Amino acid sequence: MAARTESAAEWGYVSGRCAALERDLLDGAFFRELLDAPDAAAAAALLGKTTYGELFPHPASLEAYDRVLDGHLRECLDSLGEGCPPDGPVDIVRREAELRDVHGLLAESDVARGSAEEVERWASRLGGGHPWLAGFSVPAERRGLFASQPVRAFSLWTDSAFLGELRRIAAARPGLAPFLDARISLAVLGVCWRAFREGLGMEWLDGFFFRDALAAPPRRALAGAGKDPAALAKLIAPPGFEPTAEKFDETFGRQADDFLTAVARGAAYEVSGPGRVLFYVRMLWVEHLNLRLCIAAVLTPLDRADVRTRLRNG
Repeated sequence: MAARTESAAEWGYVSGRCAALERDLLDGAFFRELLDAPDAAAAAALLGKTTYGELFPHPASLEAYDRVLDGHLRECLDSLGEGCPPDGPVDIVRREAELRDVHGLLAESDVARGSAEEVERWASRLGGGHPWLAGFSVPAERRGLFASQPVRAFSLWTDSAFLGELRRIAAARPGLAPFLDARISLAVLGVCWRAFREGLGMEWLDGFFFRDALAAPPRRALAGAGKDPAALAKLIAPPGFEPTAEKFDETFGRQADDFLTAVARGAAYEVSGPGRVLFYVRMLWVEHLNLRLCIAAVLTPLDRADVRTRLRNG
């Protein structure tokens, strides 16, 4: 895809909006206070002092909050998207939200217990709502593998399709490539680690994850590093990312998100352009993630001390 070229003026309106909206973003002190709320009423009172004040649900439940936050994020992205040229930062966060939704459905719906045929039919329908997911098919030589664990296979394929979409956006917008390249590398690292940890070998990764749009690391090196997160990170991670190997499962998600936020912050020097928009929508994504963590800790018996260590930097 040819790189898009636009003048700074075409980004001027939405860049200005993002700069103004940044003032309303919630900071770490707020999330720590929210995490200390003794109950749902206290959490709602705190949220009532923010731009989320009119949104908190009655009665409060984790599912209700999730629906509210999903709707709020869509509305924010749709509003910003009206003033954005296509294939920009807003589309990146939209794809992130869609990926989260698809994985949520795979984990929680009846599809998780379905047969290979049911999963394949469901997967083919998803492409109608999410074009980046169109085209799912199982090669004849992978039929047996797919039938043994169809949900895991489609989950790998979904991650690959998502990263292929990010590569498409990076080709259209080279200015966003530093962020997108880091996002892709960290996703590949996370997927490979989970696959090896769960007993899925190179056959699964080759069959459903490393496809045309996603180049694989050297096969022998990848297989050799499979059980060592430090070795995997050295092979796959973007320069400068140094995960905590001894607690990789517990810390990788937060460290990866914080690394990406730092990359996005580096793009915010643009007064008017996609970098400025990228920084705001990235911070909005982090804000929603932290809200979900805090609200879950207030409404369920989660260990709040553990949740505190999982809060992302803003």
